Amino acid sequence: MQFEEVNDCNDDLCMGSAVERTDEHVREYLIYRGFTGTLKHLDSDMKADKEKGFRVDKIIDQLQLFIQTFDLNGLKDYWGYLDRRLFCRLEDIYRPTVSKLRTSLFRYYVVYTVQLKNIEKTQEFFQRQAQELQGQPEWRDWFILPFMPAPEQNPLFSPYFSRQWSDTFLVSLHNFLSVLRFFLDCKPPQPVLLSFDSEVQRTTCLQEENDQLRHMLFSLQGEAKLKKQEEMVHHKLPPYVQNMDRLGDTEL
Repeated sequence: MQFEEVNDCNDDLCMGSAVERTDEHVREYLIYRGFTGTLKHLDSDMKADKEKGFRVDKIIDQLQLFIQTFDLNGLKDYWGYLDRRLFCRLEDIYRPTVSKLRTSLFRYYVVYTVQLKNIEKTQEFFQRQAQELQGQPEWRDWFILPFMPAPEQNPLFSPYFSRQWSDTFLVSLHNFLSVLRFFLDCKPPQPVLLSFDSEVQRTTCLQEENDQLRHMLFSLQGEAKLKKQEEMVHHKLPPYVQNMDRLGDTEL
């Protein structure tokens, strides 16, 4: 299966960086004030933050952690949270893309259980998801997977066991999440602390720009002053001295 690729976007990285810097400022303040109890609660809440400050790499890391630990419940709940919090606000034309990504995510999980020869988890997936998946054409052939001795060699399933398919899926998921903020106004107004961080960054850039302009101004002033001095010396010389190099012997 091929996914539509979308251009990556740095907005989530900028937002993520601002959130992380602000989190550190808050932690430093709590440590400075000695609010250790509040600090513990903050660290606990940050670990449980499902949106991960909307850092795409963190969200994908969390999804992969659920897969690597065979936590099917956690995987379903987390994707469900993203769907309720973000995907449901997309226009209808994007719903098929969300559905394809969800299907591929669960296929990624199933393939991982087979690759690690955890047949118990493979069977558990189909038993628990049977009612939901049986009516979906894209899953019809997958119910025989747990009973195949070498599904990676079967032409129907072999593409999903390739590194190319898994890499394509992860890149597609990353790109989709990266541009999600571009299409959605899914964030509430920024709190004052985040606005303060943005203002600090803007002030720093303005200061650097001012320093560059100041250096350019000093350089131009120096050149102008030197040129003026040369012109003053040139005008003070008598005409016959200024033109002396053009006079012949007789005129001298």
